[in-house]
Amino acid sequence: MTGSRKFHPRSPRFEQRQDRYRRYKTPRLTATMTCQEAFRTIARGCLDDLAANHQATCGEDREALHQMRIALTRLRAARSFFSSCVPSSEWPHLKGELRWLNKHLSRARDLDVALKRLSSAHDTSPEQSPDRLWRKTWSASHRELSRALRSRRYRILLRDMSIWIDGSGPSGNVKPPTSLTTYSSRKLDRWYKKLVKKSRALEDMNASQRHQLRIKSKRFRYALEMLEQLFPSKSHAGVKECLKSLRRIQKHLGQLNDAEQGRVIATALAKSTRDDVTRWNSLFPTGQKARKRIIKAAALTFRELAELKPF
Repeated sequence: MTGSRKFHPRSPRFEQRQDRYRRYKTPRLTATMTCQEAFRTIARGCLDDLAANHQATCGEDREALHQMRIALTRLRAARSFFSSCVPSSEWPHLKGELRWLNKHLSRARDLDVALKRLSSAHDTSPEQSPDRLWRKTWSASHRELSRALRSRRYRILLRDMSIWIDGSGPSGNVKPPTSLTTYSSRKLDRWYKKLVKKSRALEDMNASQRHQLRIKSKRFRYALEMLEQLFPSKSHAGVKECLKSLRRIQKHLGQLNDAEQGRVIATALAKSTRDDVTRWNSLFPTGQKARKRIIKAAALTFRELAELKPF
């Protein structure tokens, strides 16, 4: 790519790439599986999604990038959920490599979201407009991501993850197989109670604390989506309502996080151009009243979630 105009998010050529991505599909689990078998099924699906969206992401497909990031987040959530049932000796190294990959994916994805929100109205000349500089930064982030995804380090990461998932490495201190349904019910209940407890302080949290709460909410949602098929029909309605609440929570907290990430990027760009930081931050307005309204809506949804008691 030679310039920021080649495949920016508003170009028709960019939009034509949308059919090249692969969406996540819930892995098929059965109650007869062991926890280790369930983890391998889930993790293998996540790894396959990473591979399936690789080429389109290198071609600057916004949705393919989003799907790669989702796959990576689901993979990390699955490992966290089944942490006592899967090999642990190799995980610290793999975790570090996944963090490296996530850094590249997140940088490009945050700019994708920011550009979508960016207002086209500005009071500067075309040569010095924020819009122009943001698109240049967007192009640079995607070039950097493409290099990472085509690197030897990335290929080795996929290979090592595949070996680890299939259980070819050292077994570590893995506990004996246990009932998948029993394990899942107990673990989901613990995560649910911890999330509800932590959410009670939402209205007093700062941006960083809200971000951590958002991560925990997303992790719990992904685990529940992967495992809801194991629950009997009599409790399935409660699980469905729980997922609805979690999706609303993710939407509310995501709005705040997107605006915050936009301001972080804007601040960095303003410093690089020695421009007025306040003016750049205003490109991502989330006034105090709007912020309080969103937080109150999220807090209300958390209270509704607490009343469900799905497990």
